[in-house]
Amino acid sequence: MTSRLSGVSGSGGPEIRVPVVSDPADPTLPPAVLVTVHDDAPPGVLREVCAGAEEQGIPTAILGGPPTDADGAGRHAAGESRLEVGVGIGPDGAVVVRHALVPDPVVRLDGGTPQARVRQAGTDAARIVAGLPLSQGRLHQHP
Repeated sequence: MTSRLSGVSGSGGPEIRVPVVSDPADPTLPPAVLVTVHDDAPPGVLREVCAGAEEQGIPTAILGGPPTDADGAGRHAAGESRLEVGVGIGPDGAVVVRHALVPDPVVRLDGGTPQARVRQAGTDAARIVAGLPLSQGRLHQHP
């Protein structure tokens, strides 16, 4: 199953297919960075976050959840992920990367952040899983 957002390619690039998981504890599913995305979020943001993680060899999956802001969505995703890393995408396109064991967001981007930086947030989520340093250290960025 894929998200209605997952095949969107606003930049003309390849489509990214992201599975939607209903039970992240299902042992038949591979571990993944979970992404909780608000229904009104710009589809390009989801595509870039997932592409960034998958370029690092870490799969992503969409986790349903109540509509919320990016931080709450990221907290929910990290808490449900077997990898303990989650990404939240808010209705305005804000992105928050969280680790379940860290009290503050690891990466926080405001809505309207350039696509390259949004993709880097996905890369950083994957780098957390792999135990590698973040691309630019802990980030809190405003466009």
